[in-house]
Amino acid sequence: MSDKLKYGNSFCVLPFIHKHIDLTNKRRVCCISSDNITEERLLGIRQDMLSNLPVPECAQCMKAESENRISSRQKVTAEWFRKRPDIDYNNPPEISYDLRYSNVCNLRCQMCGPIASSTWAKHLGKQDVYYSVDPEKFDINQDAERIYLAGGEPFMVKSFSKLLLSLDNTDCEIIINTNATILNENMLKALQRFSNVSFVLSIDGTGETIERIRTLCSWDVIQKNIKILKNRLNPFFMVNTVLQKDNIDNIPELANWIDNQGIKKWNADILVDPEQYHYSNYAGKLTWPDSLWQRKCVNNNLMANSALKQIYSNLSDQS
Repeated sequence: MSDKLKYGNSFCVLPFIHKHIDLTNKRRVCCISSDNITEERLLGIRQDMLSNLPVPECAQCMKAESENRISSRQKVTAEWFRKRPDIDYNNPPEISYDLRYSNVCNLRCQMCGPIASSTWAKHLGKQDVYYSVDPEKFDINQDAERIYLAGGEPFMVKSFSKLLLSLDNTDCEIIINTNATILNENMLKALQRFSNVSFVLSIDGTGETIERIRTLCSWDVIQKNIKILKNRLNPFFMVNTVLQKDNIDNIPELANWIDNQGIKKWNADILVDPEQYHYSNYAGKLTWPDSLWQRKCVNNNLMANSALKQIYSNLSDQS
C-alpha cells in the first residue's frame, strides 16, 4: 500500500485534479467536505497534503479512518492512482468535475433538505428551485476524463443535456447520481454519445423501506427505470446507500437485491446527519444473518464492509 493511502495520511487526489462547485455556488474540496474554499486556500491544501500535514476541510474522512473505516479519501485516491499513475501533483491537470447546477428534485428524502431538494423547499414554504451555476459560463476542460452530475435529480436538470452535447471527448467517463425514479429522453439521447456511462443509484433499501426513507418514491418505478437504463445505455451501475436507523433491518434484503442485479460496486456509508436518523437510534434487535457477510457486494467493497461491521459491532453490544 502506498504511504499516501495509509490510515491517517492527509493526501487526497481530489484537491489536485478535481473541481467541485456546490449548490450555493461555492467551491469545496469535494462533496463530503462542508467547508467553502478560495483558490488561495486550495493551493495551501495541496501544499499541506504533499507535506502530510492535517487538513481541517477533510475532517470527515479523518474521522472515518480514526474509526478504522475505509474513507472516501482512500477509495478515490486509490482509484485515481490506478487510473492515472502518471499525474504530476506539482502541476496537476483539471480532469475531474462534480457538477451540481440545481436543487430541482422530485423526492423529499428524510436525510435531505431544502438546499438539495426543491420538493423539500416547497414543502417547507421556501424558494423551491434555484440554479447555482450557469452551465454556459462553466469552463470545462475538453480533455476532462470524468464528469459527475448530481443535484437535485440530474434527470430533471435540463441544462445537463446541453452540457453533455457540448463535450467533444465522448470517451470521457460520465457518472450520473440518480434516484432512478424519473427519466428524461433528451438526457438519454445525450448520454448515448458516450462510451463510458455509469449510474450511481441512490438506493437505501427495498420495497417499503426505500419508500419510507425517500418520500414520494416508488420501488416498482425504480426497478422499471433501471431496466430501461440497462437496455438503452448498457451502463455500469453502482449503488449508494446511506446507512441509518430506518434501513438497518432491510440491509440483508438490499444486499441480496444488489447481488441479484449483478451490481458489483456498493458504496454504503454511515449517515452523519440529521442525527435523529443515525443508526445509534435504532430501537430494534439486530438480526443480520451470517449469510450477509458472504454477499459479493459486502465482501468485495471495503468501504461498505467496514461500515457494516462497525454498525454490527456497536448494535450487537447493545443487544
